[in-house]
Amino acid sequence: MGVIETGRGNATVMNTYIKKNGCHLDSISGYATVMNTYMENKKIIGSQDVKTYRLQMVQDALKYGIKPCARQYQTTVKTVRKWVKRYQQYKEDGLNDLSRKKTHCLIKIDKETELQIIKCRKAHPGWGARRIKEVLELNFSHVSIHRVIKDAGLILPKRKKYKKRKDMQEVRKQKKVFSRFQIDIKYLTDIPEFEIWRWEHHFPLYLISARDYKTGAIYLAYSYEKSSTATALFIDYLLSSLQNYGINPQTIIIQTDNGKEFINPTDRKVTLFEKIVKEKYQATHFLIPYRRPTWNSDVESFHNLIEEEFFILRKTK
Repeated sequence: MGVIETGRGNATVMNTYIKKNGCHLDSISGYATVMNTYMENKKIIGSQDVKTYRLQMVQDALKYGIKPCARQYQTTVKTVRKWVKRYQQYKEDGLNDLSRKKTHCLIKIDKETELQIIKCRKAHPGWGARRIKEVLELNFSHVSIHRVIKDAGLILPKRKKYKKRKDMQEVRKQKKVFSRFQIDIKYLTDIPEFEIWRWEHHFPLYLISARDYKTGAIYLAYSYEKSSTATALFIDYLLSSLQNYGINPQTIIIQTDNGKEFINPTDRKVTLFEKIVKEKYQATHFLIPYRRPTWNSDVESFHNLIEEEFFILRKTK
């Protein structure tokens, strides 16, 4: 709540001012009070009428004084004096907000360095401002270097998910059918809705899946054990079936993780699965990096789908 001191010789003038601006006179303290502050009124009236509001404040300040006006508008004397000064210099144009954009830079990158940054960025599109600063050993901030890259139009737009999905579809189209399979094992013992039926009817504990990278075709097999013997039998059936249909196994890539059911990570002994793939059919066995399950995302997504839409919803009789 703001106040305006009535003064000693200007009581009539101030009473007129009080009635005009809708405030009331405190009979005890001799001050006129107003409900809203200057900043509150700015928010209420909106950006379009701020200039008009400031003009009214300046006119009141010139008429009744800066300090009484500051009390009336619930702002500081410095603020009122600032707008009065701008109004006296530039009239109504001085009541607009000034641009906060920087007009000069104390440490500006010279033209030769800018060309060097642009050349480095074009040679290495994946390098950011921090990497370029480190490689070129520049004393400028990474923000300034990023500005140079941006002004040169070398900032690549961020790819959208749908665009990446479309790009992957184009990559898949270039692959041959049955040229790459992702193979993995799914536990059937960690599905609560299915466990009681599996236990009562002695169903298998594991699901072995192979998914073609291009078409998404799925080949399944159930097993009671998680071993290289079980996966070897599965891959033997799969490759022999493809060979019977005229597909050369030597052109096929078998992609798996580093589990014991596929390889022997502790020593150099060749597992039965590797013998079937490499020696019998002379196919290529590709191992994904450790702790990178997303490399087998196609077959992993199938395992999630079959769990949600088959093992959970459909109960075996």
